[in-house]
Amino acid sequence: MGNFTDFGLAFSLLDNGFFRDFCHAMCPAYRIPDRSDFVSYNLAVEAENAMKQLQTLLESFIHLTLSFDGWSSRRHNEIYTVHVSTPTRMSYLVAGIILTGLSTTGERIFEHSKNVLLLYAAVRFSMIVSDTTANVKKCRALICAVYPWILNCPDPCHQLNLLAKDIILGTKTHPKIHGFAQIMKIVSAITSFFSHSNYGKKHLKDKLKEQDDKRGLVSFVATRFSTFADQSSSVSRCLPAMEKCYSEGLIEFDTKATKPLRKYFIADSPDQLHLRAQLYNINMLLKPISRGLKTLESSQFFRPDKFN
Repeated sequence: MGNFTDFGLAFSLLDNGFFRDFCHAMCPAYRIPDRSDFVSYNLAVEAENAMKQLQTLLESFIHLTLSFDGWSSRRHNEIYTVHVSTPTRMSYLVAGIILTGLSTTGERIFEHSKNVLLLYAAVRFSMIVSDTTANVKKCRALICAVYPWILNCPDPCHQLNLLAKDIILGTKTHPKIHGFAQIMKIVSAITSFFSHSNYGKKHLKDKLKEQDDKRGLVSFVATRFSTFADQSSSVSRCLPAMEKCYSEGLIEFDTKATKPLRKYFIADSPDQLHLRAQLYNINMLLKPISRGLKTLESSQFFRPDKFN
């Protein structure tokens, strides 16, 4: 089992004819275990040993934080993962709650979460954290009612991400900020062109080597709205290199989709100056959210890091 985990070997190797012949040639007396028996037994034993060691470790801490989040698998299974975090900012997966075919009510999640609290001693916990969907919000309230010393905390990372979403996309009652719609299209079009064009990507990379800051473009992550700040910041950073590529004829932007982008790569043109101003504004608005998220989510970041 150690060899499979230490060297990242696939368990399907046990069914490989060459591997079995190789093991037999090396040691005829050794019997290679059946794959299903090997996996079912050894994984269960290893999981039990890991949980015992984890319980011993967590018993040495107080002021623990319980957190959980739900997601759906490709087979439409409702799964909630439960984590326990220590005051030293180390987080451990302690349970998986599978609610396939069951209603994911706050009461049902509460019953499963309560078992985790009891297993690791509820008196050691000081806070419970989750996102703000109705069922987990109710679960937090139920836990705090039973264990009143535990603080009820909505996930600040989730809240910041929703704030960035509201700024970028708007809400039902408040439309998106008027000046952002066009700049979002421009930034997306520029990054899309260079992500799909190996020719353009190569020339941009060459021109970036001539700059002090050689970092390239960053893509937007659909569910992490604060990453638009990183994307727009990367466009602003790479704009001088793009301008050189266009002025030297290395990239022509001659397709139907890219022709409207030409005006943004003409040095000091009104369109380029307007683009720079818009990029500056959006960075000033979204960058603090992005830095705050990085600081909160990373176990290696500290408060001064958000200013870097």
